[in-house]
Amino acid sequence: MIFLILFLLLFSAISPDNECPYRYKFYANTAICYHLSDDFYDFNGAVRYCESTGGKLVSLIQGERAGIANLTSHLLVQPWVASKRNTTTGIFYNLDHSVFISDQWAQGEPNPANGDCVTFKGVSSNFGLQTTQCYQQQYAFCKIVPDLCNGGIQHLDQFNRHSTQINTITMGFRTNYVFTDIGFHATWNVERIQPPIISNTTNYGELTSPNYPEDYDTFDKQLFYIQVVEGGRINVTIDDFFTQETFDYLDIFDSSNQSSKVVRLSGNSVAPWSWLSTSSVVLLKFVSDGSYQYRGWHLTWNMI
Repeated sequence: MIFLILFLLLFSAISPDNECPYRYKFYANTAICYHLSDDFYDFNGAVRYCESTGGKLVSLIQGERAGIANLTSHLLVQPWVASKRNTTTGIFYNLDHSVFISDQWAQGEPNPANGDCVTFKGVSSNFGLQTTQCYQQQYAFCKIVPDLCNGGIQHLDQFNRHSTQINTITMGFRTNYVFTDIGFHATWNVERIQPPIISNTTNYGELTSPNYPEDYDTFDKQLFYIQVVEGGRINVTIDDFFTQETFDYLDIFDSSNQSSKVVRLSGNSVAPWSWLSTSSVVLLKFVSDGSYQYRGWHLTWNMI
C-alpha cells in the first residue's frame, strides 16, 4: 500500500513590489502590477508595446474602475485599454476574452461615432471607458498579475484534484499583506494502483472487478489487457455490472492505447452488453472512488 505524506509549508510575507517586473508598479487596491508607456501609440501599437514588456494591455475587471481612475487621473492623454467594438455585431469585447464589464463606461458612452477602440477617461468625476478612434495616439496602459498566489489571486470554488506519481506530495502556501481570505481545505487519500492483469493464454477467458462478487475496494485503479494472435478479433460480453453511477467506471479501449476509448460503462443498468473489437488487443481500465462500493462486474471474452 502506498502512503501519501502531506507537508504544509508557510512562507513569510514578501513585498509585492518585488513581484512586479521592471518598470511595473504594484497597486494594492487591485493587487495588480501596472505600467504606463512614455510614448504614444495607436491601438495596435499599444497592444504590441505591452506584449514587448511581458504584459498585456489593460482589460478592466469588475471593481477595477475606481482604482484605474486613481492611477490615470494625472494624465492629459487617455491611455488605451484592451477593448474594441465588433463592427459587425456592434458589441464591445476584451482582447483577452475576459468578460467585458459594460457598467464601466463614462457618462454618455459608448458613442460609436467616436470610434471602435476604447480608452480610459480618468481626469474628472465622470471617469470610465470612452470610445476612441483606433488610429489616435494615446498612452499604452499595461498590466501583469503578480505571482502572489501561484499566478495571482485565485478562487478555486470547485473541486480540484491532483494525483501524484510518487508516494510523497509537498504543498506550499504563501501569503502577502494585501488581502486575506478564508484560505483552503484539502483532503487526501491513497490510490491503489495495481499491476496490470494480462489475459492471453487461450482463445477465451473471463475477467472481473477486484473482489467480485464481493464489493470492490475504494480508490481502485486496475488495468486489464486481453491479447489474441495477430489478426484476431475479441468479442467481449458483460453479464453482470453494478458500480456507483458516474464515479466508479470501466473504460474499454480498442487497442493497448488509452487514446482509443470505445465506451465508459458505469451504474447498474449496463448488463447485458457485448462488443467486438477491431484489433487483437483490448485494454480495460477500472476506477473507483472513495464513497460507495458495489459488487462490480464480470465479463467473458473469446477470439473471433
